[in-house]
Amino acid sequence: MIRDETDPSMRQKIFSMNLNVETVSLYLLCCAVADTGQEITLSVIQEKWNGDQATLERALERLGKENILRLVPSKAGNDPVYRLVDEENWR
Repeated sequence: MIRDETDPSMRQKIFSMNLNVETVSLYLLCCAVADTGQEITLSVIQEKWNGDQATLERALERLGKENILRLVPSKAGNDPVYRLVDEENWR
């Protein structure tokens, strides 16, 4: 289930999951983007991310593996779009 977008995005559970700093940072960045009403796209994330591309890719993969962030079909074409998943569905 995709989370209700009217609530603030950030969930405290992220801090008790033993994820590395970069993965938690990416989650927080995605929450900030979502809270502004923007779509979480790869280009938006890359624009705001201050680490290297390899670290970003590892963090995206881990958030996907934990079912925290889900890749969804894009209306805009080639720019991947992500959605935050309700914490009840996290692994």
